[in-house]
Amino acid sequence: MSLTVNVIFHLVDDNDIDIAVNTKLLQLSGITPDIHTYNNAAKFLQSIQSNQEYYSTKEHVILLDIMMPGMNGFECLDELSKLPEKIKARMKVFMLSSSIDRNDIRRAESYDLVQRVLEKPLDIYLLKKTLEGIYE
Repeated sequence: MSLTVNVIFHLVDDNDIDIAVNTKLLQLSGITPDIHTYNNAAKFLQSIQSNQEYYSTKEHVILLDIMMPGMNGFECLDELSKLPEKIKARMKVFMLSSSIDRNDIRRAESYDLVQRVLEKPLDIYLLKKTLEGIYE
């Protein structure tokens, strides 16, 4: 599947193996060739602050791990929620979790930016179907 919209992916995860596997899955699926990786949420947020024009003019899908040291996925979401509307309007966040805790799911889904909580390892078919519903 190729999306009709040019979508840039951002993987935010402290686990290098998860980043490598998810990057490969995205590449093999043909969803997008444009994938950026961050091993912590602070680096991702710094990228947004430094490149606001880039983030406000293109479509961005963020695969955000819930459990990370330093700043976890929920703290990152809190910061993303403070961004200007022109940036938030271009972002679709998918939370990633290796454990499906119902409290985490409910909490994640309470954020407007969050499209869905996905279980690790990433189900690329489920991600594709959700993206098709959003962008097509």
